[in-house]
Amino acid sequence: MQIRIAIAAASLALALAGCKRQTAPELQTTTGPQARQQPMTVMGCIKSGVADNTFVLIASKSGGAVETATFQLNPREGVDLKQYLGQTVEITGTLRSEQEIASTSGATESKPARGTSGTPTVETKVEVDVKRLDVNAVLPTGNRCDK
Repeated sequence: MQIRIAIAAASLALALAGCKRQTAPELQTTTGPQARQQPMTVMGCIKSGVADNTFVLIASKSGGAVETATFQLNPREGVDLKQYLGQTVEITGTLRSEQEIASTSGATESKPARGTSGTPTVETKVEVDVKRLDVNAVLPTGNRCDK
């Protein structure tokens, strides 16, 4: 019985020593919702949100930058966003709040590929900028969104 326990312990120790994978804990930071109450006009593509009867606008940032911004849309009474799904529109409204969230997975070491040297590390970082926009008016451009 003692021999079996010793073999099991040795096998476990070898398995743990052979796996030199180290993972840093995930780090998530947020600014929390920041009230804005800023009037604005933004152009972009209306898409369905995750929940039923919710909508988002995917908009290019001003100045022709490559980055995009995503707005969670809150239409005022009488504004029907469903009819504009998949279309490029210009929306006039009030930026109610904005929240930035960043998440980093930390560095993970893994085995080098065959015939290479060094220890590769992988780090995943995700940044999300959540904006809530109260929609007053929608003006369609007549164009469908790019896929």
